[in-house]
Amino acid sequence: MMDLRGGAKVVIAGGGAVGARKARFFAHEAQVVVLSRSFHPDFAEIPAETVACDLASMHDDEIIPLLSGSFLVITALEPADLNQRIGLLARRCGAHVNDAGGETGDVYLPSVVRGDTYCIGISTHGRSPPAMARHIRLCMEEHGGGDIDGMVRLQEALRKDLKEQVPDQRARSRILHAVLDDPAMWDALVRGTEQAKKEALRKYL
Repeated sequence: MMDLRGGAKVVIAGGGAVGARKARFFAHEAQVVVLSRSFHPDFAEIPAETVACDLASMHDDEIIPLLSGSFLVITALEPADLNQRIGLLARRCGAHVNDAGGETGDVYLPSVVRGDTYCIGISTHGRSPPAMARHIRLCMEEHGGGDIDGMVRLQEALRKDLKEQVPDQRARSRILHAVLDDPAMWDALVRGTEQAKKEALRKYL
């Protein structure tokens, strides 16, 4: 996982449905630029810069300036050989590469489970179609084990209080793990973070 909010540039070669999906994945935090002859209607709702160009007919020295300064280049074009060519040019520019066609790259884009306070990425390292990672994600969402956001908030609040009350780091860690493994603490989350924290401190201090 990397934080791209500092202005990292992600270039996507391909304006079809796959390119739109990849653009949506990054548009909430990175500067996304999409290179294509035409663009899927979904791009109307995605905050990405679209550059109309025919990459197949362009020379390398015309493409390289479009890739320059990129942190990541995603190739999502139909011709596999054109994807490979763009990938090689991206590496010459010092960028990481993800090939949406499943060819070897150095970046895998995971299926993501998000809450307000957490993010879980799931990947099969390119060994299976995206449907497998999606299936794992759906299983996690269905059997997540309770209010994960609530437990994250409780652990955050407890850790802050424990640092003031329990000098020994190992003792603090044992308490936090005990709370995490305690079904009663998960049930207490419905009463709010502050009340659950009070119950945890009474029980484990």
